[in-house]
Amino acid sequence: MSSAASVPVARTPRSVLLLCLACMTLEGYDVIAYGAALPFMLADAGWDLTVAQAGLLGSLTPIGMLVGAVVVGVLTDVVGRRRLILASVAVFSLAMLLCGLAPGVPLFAAGRLLVGLGVGGVLPSIAALVFEYSPPQRRNLNTALAFAGVGTGGALAAIVAATVVPALGFRAEYLIGGLAALVVLPLALWLLPESLVHLRARGREDAARRWAQRLRLDPEPASPDALTGSSGDGPGRLAALFGRRHALTTVLFCLTTFVSLLVLFGLYTWLPQLMRTAGYELGSALTFLIVLNLGTAGGPLLVGRVADRVGSKPATAASFLLAVVGIAVLSTPLPIGLLYVAVVLAGVGTVGTQILINVFVASRYPVQVRATAIGTALSVGRLGGILGPLYGSLLLSAQLPTSALFYAFAAPALVGAVLVALVPGPRAATTSTRPVAVGDPEVSTS
Repeated sequence: MSSAASVPVARTPRSVLLLCLACMTLEGYDVIAYGAALPFMLADAGWDLTVAQAGLLGSLTPIGMLVGAVVVGVLTDVVGRRRLILASVAVFSLAMLLCGLAPGVPLFAAGRLLVGLGVGGVLPSIAALVFEYSPPQRRNLNTALAFAGVGTGGALAAIVAATVVPALGFRAEYLIGGLAALVVLPLALWLLPESLVHLRARGREDAARRWAQRLRLDPEPASPDALTGSSGDGPGRLAALFGRRHALTTVLFCLTTFVSLLVLFGLYTWLPQLMRTAGYELGSALTFLIVLNLGTAGGPLLVGRVADRVGSKPATAASFLLAVVGIAVLSTPLPIGLLYVAVVLAGVGTVGTQILINVFVASRYPVQVRATAIGTALSVGRLGGILGPLYGSLLLSAQLPTSALFYAFAAPALVGAVLVALVPGPRAATTSTRPVAVGDPEVSTS
């Protein structure tokens, strides 16, 4: 049977990229808001937070992301990308309002858990949607463009913390993030399309044609291919991921995502506090967080373009190594300009790496299990995200030398580069199934 994936779209509709970018900007703001506001929360006598308690609160969002990735990673291949993106954005935006209005730690903790639930749901759906609306030669770049919203939103969260929060209090950080959805959600409800591949796989040909005509795409692509040895239900797809053909690839992707998110969430939660231990004032420490997120917004675009040329595997390994270098250099007293460069490298090597991993995963699996594969890797990886804030709190509580703190965050990124190098080639991973796309650069260059 012909494959929809083997007749990819000739161009990516601009509305898809812009709306996915907007949703990821909200997501980035909401995730980074806690780390940006944390120094003010630690200084608030009414909350009386300790470093250990702050680490536990920081882990609640990744715990919610774990649940969201497990549930939505399976559901998105069943009910579609569009519905779950809209629902997930609504959940994490309402949860931000709950955090901003919470009278104390228990309700705030519930809000951070719900933020994670929504964020965990939106990531695999957007990754799959952008992949399916992108020509093979632009999949990494388009994914990087959409996921640049993570860094953009994170930078905005740090800017709000540096400018608005000192005057209005840390609650303003969360309320602004929640209210921003009033702009994005109505536009997404109106303009965000469903995956054409998903619609045809579910037999909704009329809906697929309507969306294709609305987006000015080819209205009659081939039908999606069937996954050999896999049923259409969730357990069948999961069995395919851990079957003989894909098991090693799936395990390595899960471990790679684990170390990637450990570094990402650990660094994003504790970077301002780490820089304060290195002798910087709070304002300067927040500036480092702004620069980190600007690096995550712009740097992955370059990395994504490189990945489209050389393949996801070498680009992802190189991105991990950028994180190693950037984080390790922060331990050394240097002129401020060089430190900012190191922070940018760290940002590219954390969020940039995770963006590339999502595309790398998508390139190794057939269409019916693509979002499930991304969701499975992210769900296991969320364990690393959960441990990241706790890892940082333990390091800070141990009162280690400043250099040891940064080396301890760089070490997992080095492990990630090794894991990527061990991922089997596409032939070993997908012998019994069709490639993701004829002419996909991942098939020949990764």
